[in-house]
Amino acid sequence: MNAGATTGTSALNLGTLRQFGDHPALDLGAIGEKLLAELSPTVHAANRTLLVTEHFSFHMFATNRTEFCHYHPGDTLQRVLHGGGQFYVDYGKPVPQNPGDSFFIPKGKPHAFDGQLHGPSLVLVQWSPPYHDGYIIPTSGCRF
Repeated sequence: MNAGATTGTSALNLGTLRQFGDHPALDLGAIGEKLLAELSPTVHAANRTLLVTEHFSFHMFATNRTEFCHYHPGDTLQRVLHGGGQFYVDYGKPVPQNPGDSFFIPKGKPHAFDGQLHGPSLVLVQWSPPYHDGYIIPTSGCRF
């Protein structure tokens, strides 16, 4: 695990992330609070890598912006934890995302997340294969 163990009670009740074996649990609420605190008028996104394996990587993002249209060379599974927003896609109307909602995006599909509709947003993202340099590839096609 890359994020380091976090314990204690947070105002955001997001549960924990546990890994098989004798690894400390991660307090997702505490990590989320730290990421949200990093946002400002000049800092529009903050993230932490939570777990990386040979086959996938797991991340938490805080954002108060609309992303540029892009795609990934692998599959993405995203889940909104706090706030909310919408995904701009290339096939229709924006896809609304509220706390608890998940969205699967196949590799190569254009998308852009707007995480500022309900204040700052906090999301979990799983990428397969794992994140690496060049994983976020700008493109066009998103219907803003």
